[in-house]
Amino acid sequence: MTGRRPTAPLSSVATAARILREFDKHSTQLGVSQLARNVGVGKSTAHRVIWTLVEEGLLEKVEETGLFRLTTAMRSLGTSAETAQRLHEAGTMPLDALRARTAGTLHIAILDGDDVLYVERREGPGAIQVFRAFGSRIPAYRTSSGKVMLAYLPDAQRRRALETIKLTARTSRTITSRTAFVAELEQVRRQGFAENRGESEASMCSIAAPVRDRMGRVVASVSVAEHVDDVDAGLRHLAGPVIETAKRVSAGLGWTW
Repeated sequence: MTGRRPTAPLSSVATAARILREFDKHSTQLGVSQLARNVGVGKSTAHRVIWTLVEEGLLEKVEETGLFRLTTAMRSLGTSAETAQRLHEAGTMPLDALRARTAGTLHIAILDGDDVLYVERREGPGAIQVFRAFGSRIPAYRTSSGKVMLAYLPDAQRRRALETIKLTARTSRTITSRTAFVAELEQVRRQGFAENRGESEASMCSIAAPVRDRMGRVVASVSVAEHVDDVDAGLRHLAGPVIETAKRVSAGLGWTW
């Protein structure tokens, strides 16, 4: 029957989960024997589960040592989850304060490859349908959040990102010229915030500012999105409150100006 919780977990899945949890900041590379001993299974069982995890792209074998480690994808997943939790803790009060100043939909987002991943949300009276739930993804190039995070990437990383991003039109206002998009990112760095004027949805605008960690690196963004009557005017009048909110979130992550 669908929807019913199984009476007992699958032993192979439980073993795989325990093996993955053994790889922490202190034990980045582990061997079959050590993993079998740590999770309490036979060596042959551990060997079979480990190689299944390798085939699924969750573990990889380090040829130099003969040991196993988490793949980049798995490490990134863990980092993203940790970052989302820290942003939730740092962003709750600042976002609630900003919500009192605008009818728009508020987000905290991180950059995940070529996409923006929304990890925190506050809804205004007219919630933006395209951003209906946190955890959703949208191509970074046509969002204010994505622009602000791309703009503040280290130079070499930004150049690599711009080489891979496909600037496909979503609306008549979407930037599809690479030269124009580079100029847009330069403008973002000069002014300290990014705008989206009808580039994802014809009548929707957004504005975003960078969130920094304790080392000053831009790790996220705060944004406001609204449906507007005048797309050309955008939401520039909210630049000050959005920048101030992003600074408050950054302070919660340990950044000081």
